[in-house]
Amino acid sequence: MTNEPAPDQRFAPIALWRVARRLMVTLFSLFGEPQELAFRHTLVARDYKAALNWLRSVEAMFRKLLLIEASYYAKEITHTKQRAPSKRERKLVSFVPENPDSWRVSFRASEAPGGKGGSARLRRACVAERCAPNFAPTTFHAAWPLAERFEALLRVHNNPAPYAKRLARKLHANAQRIAAIAKEPAELQHRIDPEPYASLAELFDTRTPAFEPNTS
Repeated sequence: MTNEPAPDQRFAPIALWRVARRLMVTLFSLFGEPQELAFRHTLVARDYKAALNWLRSVEAMFRKLLLIEASYYAKEITHTKQRAPSKRERKLVSFVPENPDSWRVSFRASEAPGGKGGSARLRRACVAERCAPNFAPTTFHAAWPLAERFEALLRVHNNPAPYAKRLARKLHANAQRIAAIAKEPAELQHRIDPEPYASLAELFDTRTPAFEPNTS
């Protein structure tokens, strides 16, 4: 994470990408990098909630940056013949914590419904000695889903173009997705300075018309 984003590979202002990078570095500093988080296997509820709170903020900023990037591919996507969906082969995927480059991860184009952060995948376990009637149960949450989302953030940061092109195709097919991308947790506004926050919002609003059906 020592390399700065290459300006020639991005359309959004490099200053905004640097703000996003600082947010991500803070996230990783607080909770560990993807492979470190994966090694932990589980998190207690307090740590899990804190990590998820920060993660949602960082993902929200990355989603807005990706829409800005995607808007520059809008015309290119419009004139590209849509490929027929290919049949996917099911493959056995192993999860090796120490090798995050091998993980199959995807970046979320929108927050999960209700802001639950994929609770269907959540694994919880009650610690035996805390299950007595006089004690509240201690809840553990799986760390791997968070590790995968951390890794997805890192990949978007390092090379946003493929994700932006993919998002451009999705928005070309359904521009109503923009409303979901625009949503953000309240914490985001307080975790970056007012000037870049305002700049991000203005640029987001400026670039969204690229996906309107009547765009020439």
